[in-house]
Amino acid sequence: MNIRATTSVLGVIGHPIAHSFSPDMHNAAIDALGIDFCYVAFHVPPDGVGAAMQGLRGLNIRGLNVTIPHKLAVMSHLDRISEEALAVGAVNTISHEDGELIGYNTDVYGMLTALEVALRVFPDHCVVLGAGGAARAAVYALGSRAETRTLTVLNRTVARAEALARDMEKITGKSISVGAMEADTQARAFADAGLVVNTTSLGMHPNVEASPLLDAHAVHADLVLYDTVFNPAETRLMAQFRAGGAPAYGGLDMLVYQGARSFAIWTGIEPPTDVMKQAIAGRFPS
Repeated sequence: MNIRATTSVLGVIGHPIAHSFSPDMHNAAIDALGIDFCYVAFHVPPDGVGAAMQGLRGLNIRGLNVTIPHKLAVMSHLDRISEEALAVGAVNTISHEDGELIGYNTDVYGMLTALEVALRVFPDHCVVLGAGGAARAAVYALGSRAETRTLTVLNRTVARAEALARDMEKITGKSISVGAMEADTQARAFADAGLVVNTTSLGMHPNVEASPLLDAHAVHADLVLYDTVFNPAETRLMAQFRAGGAPAYGGLDMLVYQGARSFAIWTGIEPPTDVMKQAIAGRFPS
């Protein structure tokens, strides 16, 4: 990579950030396209978000990705925020345009694109496991599809699921039911569902033996799993669904597609997603 005085800087902020795969993914796309950009990681502690946003303006950085725990905190420092980011309550992409900082949420795009590639038919009943920030993006993404008629959110703390459902029913206009993360409740929700989206961190490296599935008998062949966990590439939950005869997909494609959407926002160029995926696929244990 030839970094010059003319090179536009992109990056990602988070705490911690040393584990991020985003520089590998974006710099691979930059190299493949031969454009005058570079992408770096910035470690920003929670009390440094405001200063980081001032630095973004002052150093004329072209754009940033935002990861945990800053996706909410950055919002008060931005000039404009997209509809998706407002609905989800999180910004994962900032674009610096003519002195303005504009916030986007590309997780919604990433999830929908990954699902469109994976699914032959979009189901009318979807189940979301978890009720955190990733679940809000999932419910908004699924609720925005015309095919989706009903959603079910299952979470250990039912009150959090109820709060999410109230917010998203107003935004999406879809019927959203809630339940506890218990075996019987899971089995009832899975029975007539066509898609399960896991937004919990259960099964993520290094706790690879964990799984949110409480009864393997609840899995059926017409139920598709999309696990947002991407490390490892094959989670225990995915293996459990496949053992039950159900298709299962991991979160790597979502990671790539949300990154590609950020890249296009910053550069105006659609990046090569195959190159981006190849740059990071070998980093995850299968």
